[in-house]
Amino acid sequence: MSTNELIENDWDAEERRAYERYSVEFYLCVYNRDTDTLVGHIVDISLGGIQLLSETPIANGEQFRFRMDVSLESGRKETIDVEAQSVWHDEDVNPGLFNTGFEFLTLSPVALKTIKAIIKEIAGSV
Repeated sequence: MSTNELIENDWDAEERRAYERYSVEFYLCVYNRDTDTLVGHIVDISLGGIQLLSETPIANGEQFRFRMDVSLESGRKETIDVEAQSVWHDEDVNPGLFNTGFEFLTLSPVALKTIKAIIKEIAGSV
C-alpha cells in the first residue's frame, strides 16, 4: 500500500472547483524543500491545492516539493511536505507580487489530515 494519496491532476475546470477554497487569514509559509528557500505565502487552500502569493513569478507546469510551516490561530504548529504543480499564474494587484495556483500531486495521510485541520479551523472562523 502506498504511503501517498494520489490527487487526480487531469480534471477539467468544473471538477477543479469540486473542492471549496478557503481564504487564509493567518500566516502560512511555503518553502521549496530542495533549496530550503521561501517560495511564498498561502492566500487560499483547498483539498485540491493552494494559491500562493510570491515575489517571483512561477511559470505554469512547474513541479515543486513544498514544505509548509503551519501555525494556526489555535496554537497548533506543524510542518508538512506536499508535492504540487503550478497550473495558473498572474500578477497581483500589488506591484512586484505574483499569484500562482498549485494543484497537489501527492499528499501523505499526515499532510491530508493537517490540510483538513487547516480548512476546519478557517471554516470555523468565517
